[in-house]
Amino acid sequence: MIETGLFAITGSGVPRHYAVDVKPDYVGVAIFVSAREGTIGGAAGVMPWADLRAYLETPPWFGNAAGFVDTTHDEVFIPDLPGTAHGGVYKGRSYIFAAGMNGRDELVDFSLLDLAVGPNAQPMPWRNRFAQTAREKVDYSFRHRARERISNALVVFMPIAAPFDQTRIELICETDPILLNGTTLAGRIPDADVPKDGIWFKQFYFHAVAEGALIVPAGGQAEVPVRLRWNKDSAACAHVTTLKLESDAGYLPKRRLVTAPDGTGSFLVQAIGLSPGDTMTVKLNTEHYTAIGKIVVQVV
Repeated sequence: MIETGLFAITGSGVPRHYAVDVKPDYVGVAIFVSAREGTIGGAAGVMPWADLRAYLETPPWFGNAAGFVDTTHDEVFIPDLPGTAHGGVYKGRSYIFAAGMNGRDELVDFSLLDLAVGPNAQPMPWRNRFAQTAREKVDYSFRHRARERISNALVVFMPIAAPFDQTRIELICETDPILLNGTTLAGRIPDADVPKDGIWFKQFYFHAVAEGALIVPAGGQAEVPVRLRWNKDSAACAHVTTLKLESDAGYLPKRRLVTAPDGTGSFLVQAIGLSPGDTMTVKLNTEHYTAIGKIVVQVV
């Protein structure tokens, strides 16, 4: 299993400050831009932190919880903003609601949820990074964000669909965030320790491996057993999930595999039209992510 809770990725060098609220049924982040010395007001005036905090500790409601950004009070200057030397300008807040108007495939196993910030430092609606089509939006997400002129504020790692307080959440920040409604910080990780290869996320997810001899007689069939394992330490991942199967040769009578509670399962391959020496390469995919496992079956 992966470590869960809210982790601060500190020392990012981004001059923003955050307030975070994590509950089983939602995650919210409020964005602030740290003010310079001598700042006396914002475009929307001045507000004491106590007043804004009271507002922020009630999640926004638009009637559907579809992920709209709340911009009430944005551009107000908070002179006594905790964690800053000279206060900060509030830019708005964005939330993910588990029971909101979400697509049926947005909060599922093997999801990676981003709450990003746009070029004007205002928060953007959340997205499931894996529910995209371009490869660079997954393994090369830095490139995608560079093209879109956005940067991540908060990321929810969801290898297994679960209440938000049972997932791993990382906030990319300069200093510790403000914690709302009893939210706690599980740990801190220096930004310098996070590889900038775009695939930091993979260690928190699982993969599928085959077990036993992988052979099938030409023109015949064979059962291929598989098991889910965590990427970080290869420990067994005991979970019921649905995998999609795709083969480059032969035939798969079933294109879906539902694992047992212990994370094991099997699928049938048929070497129709194949000869000894040929191979069948079967990819195991999740709803959105391609090839969490690649299995090669030898034809004999």
